[in-house]
Amino acid sequence: MNPLSRRVRDARQKAGLSQGELARRAGVHPTYISHVERDRRTLGEDALARVADVLGVSVAFLLDGEEAPEYRSAEGSLIEARRLSRMGEAAQAAGVLAQVQLAGLDVDTAARVGLAHAEALDLAGDLEASVDALEGVCAQLMEARRYTQAAYAAMRIVMALTEFADLHRAVARGEALLAQLPESVTGSDEVVRLESTIIWAYIARGDTTYARYRGRQLLAHTRRHGSARAVSSVHWNLAFVDDALGEPDAALEQLEAAIALAGSDEIDRDLPRLRLDRALLLVSVDPPRPAEALADLDAAQTALEVGESQIELARADSVRSRAWLLLEDPARAQQYAKQSVDLLREGVRRDAASAHEALGDAMLAQSARTEAVKQYRSAAELLDMISSGRSAAVLWRRIGDRLRVAGDEDERVVEAYGRALAAAGIRGVLPPPRRV
Repeated sequence: MNPLSRRVRDARQKAGLSQGELARRAGVHPTYISHVERDRRTLGEDALARVADVLGVSVAFLLDGEEAPEYRSAEGSLIEARRLSRMGEAAQAAGVLAQVQLAGLDVDTAARVGLAHAEALDLAGDLEASVDALEGVCAQLMEARRYTQAAYAAMRIVMALTEFADLHRAVARGEALLAQLPESVTGSDEVVRLESTIIWAYIARGDTTYARYRGRQLLAHTRRHGSARAVSSVHWNLAFVDDALGEPDAALEQLEAAIALAGSDEIDRDLPRLRLDRALLLVSVDPPRPAEALADLDAAQTALEVGESQIELARADSVRSRAWLLLEDPARAQQYAKQSVDLLREGVRRDAASAHEALGDAMLAQSARTEAVKQYRSAAELLDMISSGRSAAVLWRRIGDRLRVAGDEDERVVEAYGRALAAAGIRGVLPPPRRV
């Protein structure tokens, strides 16, 4: 089989088309594609262009494959962007990827570039531009009928909007994209993960009762029709539901089930992230279990570093800080909290507010009240730029508690508590503190 015949066959199979369907949509004889794939006929210039268009690939790709100049250039840009991101130059990485000429690439390679571009924009702190890039990738994949890949891009959109605390939009956009997917992909890992992520957005928005109902329905359906990995993702998000409902032990059980189903490959991205979430729960339960949390983080660290996600590495440092503080080592807690703050210096996200909160806690434990107050105020400033929702309400309440313990001005303490009520959707104004 010559390279052109093989590439036509591979691209057709990836697109999920039969030979007859490809021939019909490309406007050629029903047996034509069969003859091309068997190397009995060649594609003329016009037919080649029509076949490439239907398959969602470029003519250059069918002729030259990944040796085509457009592909070598795109691969070089991906490598350079990865290098820049690793050096902490996410904005420059995004700039490199923005220059890639997507028109000359097949839909799958263009999606790879688009997803990498979105991640670089996210790391650079431009979350709105990151969402726009993901929307473009998702639309392109939907049009090309790459529905499972489109579901993955849709999941990334919901995750980004939830991280950005644009919670109403996260729910609405997620539900709209889920409704666009055909029934033929229902139950696939990517679609289950999308719906699980939408449930997470409902939790963050405060709709915990509905999230639990929806999650249990999804779990029952996925146990019948989905893979072990898909079931794992549902358990994962049900852990957030149980935690939001004040049931940390039940949440830990959900995470244990998710970890058991995720497999044993520590390099797989899901497993280290599950360990990271379990570590966070372990420092939050009563009584806390900081030594176990550190063991989980140690098990996940190598994979998190390989994944090169500054956000996940920062989260791990923040949890380490809390664990060491519980183990009465505030100096080490301060070290890890400072690393977390530095990693999240760009952009506005709840994780950055949590990192400043952890740094304030470590300083307060060392009687550095003035510095602690500065960190708590930094956390409050970040929260002020984040939309309302349950997670924002919880953070505002914690900041109010910290400011009070650190001895900050009464007006700032009361303002933080008021913001907590407002973020939770409770109207009314707290009375100003009495002066004595």
